[in-house]
Amino acid sequence: MISLPDYYAILSSLVYSHGLLGLFAIAFLSASLLPFPSAPVIILATKYFDPLVIILVVTIASTLAAFINYYVGFKGLRHFLVKRDKQSENKAEKWFKKWGAPVLIASPWIPFIGDLFPVAAGTLKMDWKKFLAYIIIARVVKTAAVILIAIQVFTALGV
Repeated sequence: MISLPDYYAILSSLVYSHGLLGLFAIAFLSASLLPFPSAPVIILATKYFDPLVIILVVTIASTLAAFINYYVGFKGLRHFLVKRDKQSENKAEKWFKKWGAPVLIASPWIPFIGDLFPVAAGTLKMDWKKFLAYIIIARVVKTAAVILIAIQVFTALGV
């Protein structure tokens, strides 16, 4: 198994070697059902790219991945997921039923189970336009917050 530092070294090399396309790929995979955070790579990207461009690229990539997850739930395809965690899926559905669509705003911030909220939204047949609006807001807010924190930390450290 790859260690966490090696894992992020590999992800960082994608940004170094492929630029915004590498960032897009990482953001897409991170917002899919693969359990790894994109925040460290977004932080790294702030050293090389304009923050607004990062927000645009990450929002498009992660929204696309979330919409695919929504579609998987909507069409009932979640039974075909390679790595399926039925217990986490049920938990996501319960949260979604309890809190409703606004839980999608929090979904990018919740490790592991947050990526299942789009699947739950699809399973519960949430209107796709409403889903898309919530997901775009959620992704923009999270990416902007990570970038702002990164800029503040880099500035404080003089980096």
